Amino acid sequence: MNSTFHHFRWACFVLLLFFTASCSLNQAFVKSTSESEFLQETVRLEKISREHPDTPARAQAHLQLAFLYVDYKNPRLNYSRALQEMEAYLSLSPDKTQTVDFQNWLAALREMDQLREDWTEMAEKNQALQSRIDKLQNTLEKTQEANNKMREAIERLKTLDRQMEEKRRLIK
Repeated sequence: MNSTFHHFRWACFVLLLFFTASCSLNQAFVKSTSESEFLQETVRLEKISREHPDTPARAQAHLQLAFLYVDYKNPRLNYSRALQEMEAYLSLSPDKTQTVDFQNWLAALREMDQLREDWTEMAEKNQALQSRIDKLQNTLEKTQEANNKMREAIERLKTLDRQMEEKRRLIK
């Protein structure tokens, strides 16, 4: 009986070590800083997220990709892609695996994406308004040129009118 209990304790200890190691590997998936290392890790995780037969492994790869895209050391930050990966993780993982931190990240990335869309929309509107302003300025310049020509014509007509008036006076 003592031997069975001893084997059971060792088996539990080994399982505990295994689960601890797998969790710690998931938390420290990115220690690289160069662009090529980020690219290699991205390619590796994308392959896992597409091809791995185990759904939880694919979900975890999506989550790791999301955090890779928002890692401050990543020279190519991509918040939109991080949001896509988090939403893919959300669709593949059960609700009980989604932590408060995950929900906070997801909410922040959704807000950032909405702000990016709003900014893009505003930039497009700004560009359209700038184009309209340019057209109005061209129209204004043309109108001013036309006004100057009319003023010159009026001045010439006034001069001509005065000259005709003087000639009429001389004739009388």
